[in-house]
Amino acid sequence: MKPSVSVIILTYNEESNLPAALDSVKGWASEVFVVDSLSTDRTVDIALERAADGVRVVQRQIKNHPDQWNWALTHLPITGEWTLKLDADERVTPEFKEEFEEVVRSAPPDLHGLQFRRLFFFMGKPLRFAWPIVHDLRLWRTGSAIFDLRPTSEHAHVQGRVGTLKSYVNHYDYKSLTEWIDKHNRYSSLEAISIIQGDLTGGVKARLLGTPTERKAWQRKWYYRIPGRPLLYFLYRYFVRLGLLDGLIGLRFILLHTCFMYWIDLKRAEYQATGKLPTVRWEPRGAPHPLVAASELQRQVDAAPQDLSQRTT
Repeated sequence: MKPSVSVIILTYNEESNLPAALDSVKGWASEVFVVDSLSTDRTVDIALERAADGVRVVQRQIKNHPDQWNWALTHLPITGEWTLKLDADERVTPEFKEEFEEVVRSAPPDLHGLQFRRLFFFMGKPLRFAWPIVHDLRLWRTGSAIFDLRPTSEHAHVQGRVGTLKSYVNHYDYKSLTEWIDKHNRYSSLEAISIIQGDLTGGVKARLLGTPTERKAWQRKWYYRIPGRPLLYFLYRYFVRLGLLDGLIGLRFILLHTCFMYWIDLKRAEYQATGKLPTVRWEPRGAPHPLVAASELQRQVDAAPQDLSQRTT
């Protein structure tokens, strides 16, 4: 029997990305929850127009992404056997769906999570070398996951066995480069604050030989002890990891991401000089959508007593 999948998508001003993401899971997902953080564009209207496809919408002011995810997992009336974390700029491929169903049909009872890779497209072209294509836990048995509390690069954790899918989810972003820079300016402030406050792993055990999430925590822990980090990052990504094979688009992306890494160091230096934490500049939020605010689902999640958003892993 085909396993049922609930998809959750966090959104803010994703009118350019959301339609393709919803198209990619139409007819496959048993339900889709769009958790919107008060968009000012047509994101909510687009989601509401897909009600016949099983798309449901709630709204909540965002604190940070892991807090929003933990709220969603404890408040939404999720009915699928499995839950998929999907970004609005991602597309689930037919190969992914087929492999997932094959794996789950023969899965042991203690398989609680599935990790998979995403193929990143930048300016319309795939980055096969310039961006690390790593496995990430983004699919789990409903009710078994919780997110760590780091404000950036949030990760889900489950108790139980984690399997691996070979197929990719494609990552496209139709927003402008200006919006990319604005977002990563905010991310660099959040990352710098985490480092300043001594939170490099968000409670995740840092282990070189552990899970992909634990290895990433180990890498982050040691990376910030190395002098000349941005330059070494560029050399590593461009030459050691063969980002140069992605051509000009790879060079552009690695330069951009190197700047992002440098911003983190600059904001830490600013704090050391001034004693003031970096500024986190959030985009202006809109008002609750009247149709969502009046919905039974919104009333239900607003009244839900469970809240694991402050739990640690």
